[in-house]
Amino acid sequence: MPIKALLLSLFLLLPLALPLTAHADWYQTQGSAPLSAGKETARQQALEQALTEALLQAGASLTTVQSVTNGALLEQRLDIAAQGELMDYVILKEWSSQGRLWLTLRADIWPDKAITPQCNSHYHPGITLTRFAIQYPEQARFGQIYDLGTAVTARLTQQLSPIVNLMTSLPHQVLTDQRLPRSPGLRQGADVLGKQQQSRLLLSGVINDISMEEGNWMKWSLSDMPRQFALNVTLEDSFTGEQLLQKHYQVEAPWGYSKHAKVRVQEQNFWHSSYGQSADQLLQQVVRDVVSAQSCMKAIGHILQQSDEGILMDLGRQAGIKPGDRFTLVHRRQIQPGYYSETSSEAQFVVQQSHTDYSLLAPADHNAKQVRITPGDVLTALH
Repeated sequence: MPIKALLLSLFLLLPLALPLTAHADWYQTQGSAPLSAGKETARQQALEQALTEALLQAGASLTTVQSVTNGALLEQRLDIAAQGELMDYVILKEWSSQGRLWLTLRADIWPDKAITPQCNSHYHPGITLTRFAIQYPEQARFGQIYDLGTAVTARLTQQLSPIVNLMTSLPHQVLTDQRLPRSPGLRQGADVLGKQQQSRLLLSGVINDISMEEGNWMKWSLSDMPRQFALNVTLEDSFTGEQLLQKHYQVEAPWGYSKHAKVRVQEQNFWHSSYGQSADQLLQQVVRDVVSAQSCMKAIGHILQQSDEGILMDLGRQAGIKPGDRFTLVHRRQIQPGYYSETSSEAQFVVQQSHTDYSLLAPADHNAKQVRITPGDVLTALH
């Protein structure tokens, strides 16, 4: 369903009469769009982007399928399950900057208490982002954009940081370890993360297409040469080896530079170009997919120490752990690299104190007081 039709349908859902005791929530968001397609089109696209973001903040589950041609958003279909109804909005500010129209709005969203959220978990697993590499470096010769992988990683870091528990960013690429026998297998870097207990999730990727036609001088002079931007992204659980996200993203957009120009992809001017904007939109979709993929995960904590006071666990406030959260003990043994044996225990523990990166748990029942903890045991959250 096109966004215009979707938004119209949301407004048509507005009840004719609302109870006086009901309460609406306001969400302030920002949207932008390129001015190349005209001011009215840009305003509509920026408005749709900001309203979509408001629905996401209100607890919507959103899946986007988009196609971009020549740097312009031609079609965007949304499958959305909102936790409320969009009742009204007010545009607070509108301005133009570097070829884009920007606006800030405040949306009034009526919460729907009858809808059950997809996830009740407040757990925020730590994520390590590894540098994206260019699979075919020879494709970077136009524009001399050999450091595009570093620039893309930095851009993704900037977009992820405010909304996920991004703990570290590796300056090198991590490749799949084919020596591990099971499919899909753990990555070598994920094993390292798991052993060092730095973060639970590994986000990695490779830029596998930035190709464009050779073209002669006349073609470069008289037309905007199209260029591909494609990447494969994987999000995997370093503790279980599960791949939470494995997806291919691709877009084609006008390059917009001369044949022999040297383009500085680390600078804002590149990201404001038609090609940079299209790549940025693709990265925003990656961010949404990453957030969705890790949103329903169950917390798993490593036991650091056991004493008379309770159990010290390596998850704390940074991971969303709060006093009162309950965990059950799981006996976990490694059989060989990539293979584990797990036995659930009936013993339960409750969080008494939650600090930045650790928590103190106390036995919640008689079984927990009697159970013996051995190296390798973990704590799994109870929803």
